[in-house]
Amino acid sequence: MGSSFLFGVQCELHVRGYVRSVLSLPALADGSRFQEKDLLAQGVASTNGKLTLDEHLTELRGRRAIPTDAPLLALGLRNNLVNLRAPVIWQGCAHAVEGERPEQSLRPYYGIGTRGGRLTLGQALGGRSETWPDFFCAGVPVLWDDLDQEALLDLMLAEAGDHSHIFDLPRGTHPDATDATRAVWARLHDVFRATLHADRTTAVQRMRAAVAAESPLRRCDDYLHAVLGVRDDGTLVCVFAHGRLETLGAIAKVRGCRRAVCVENSGSIMPTFLPSGMDGEQIPLLHAPNFRPRGRVLLFLQLETPTFGSLRMPTT
Repeated sequence: MGSSFLFGVQCELHVRGYVRSVLSLPALADGSRFQEKDLLAQGVASTNGKLTLDEHLTELRGRRAIPTDAPLLALGLRNNLVNLRAPVIWQGCAHAVEGERPEQSLRPYYGIGTRGGRLTLGQALGGRSETWPDFFCAGVPVLWDDLDQEALLDLMLAEAGDHSHIFDLPRGTHPDATDATRAVWARLHDVFRATLHADRTTAVQRMRAAVAAESPLRRCDDYLHAVLGVRDDGTLVCVFAHGRLETLGAIAKVRGCRRAVCVENSGSIMPTFLPSGMDGEQIPLLHAPNFRPRGRVLLFLQLETPTFGSLRMPTT
């Protein structure tokens, strides 16, 4: 039986007026051990260290990170501390899933963090001199300065812990997954894991060779991704859309960004507006039909006001 209905979306948020950005990762405080998500599993996913939005709000309230009556925007960073190559730097310490040692990486991580209270994109570890006194969350680069499409693909091959985000390789509980697609995914992941801390050239070369051995592999053009970029004026640009990763990066570029990273995908995507604060109404701005309510890392933006305006979409 085929699909009962088809779902596709392109949604954007541009956030200019925010007072502060705060990361919520309660699992760090309670000493949870972060198991890598088993992306080939066909059963119910583990909820270890993953909390609902309400539970994250309780954590924020407990440490008084944001006034309870301040308008908020909640964004997911739900690949972090779940996938490989998705660590978090928090208060000067790097944290990752078990088996990954971010300080040992010979290549830098790409991601989003704060400096001087404002969000910015940059690199961390791997010999980079950039420091992140507040927090840094690694993502998959989909737009980075002047890199062309092939160079971007190299970076994505080296940084994306789920190969179904790049190639048409259904796995896990996906209705189109087969033993064959899962086996190809697993072989790519074996190479990815083996080069987890390798330098960029080595990681790219080995991933390129692994992909070539499986050719022809089709690129994935219909996955739902969440991409974050920051314009030079400090505006946070959020793109939630189905499509190829580089395509979403190109949308962020049209919106004035020079860099953008993918931070979550599919049913994890959960931008939520809380106009009257932590104890008020929660307005989902986008949920996929397979929405999963739990995540280890959320980003909260305290907004200047609860008002919003319309975004003028580009015309073709």
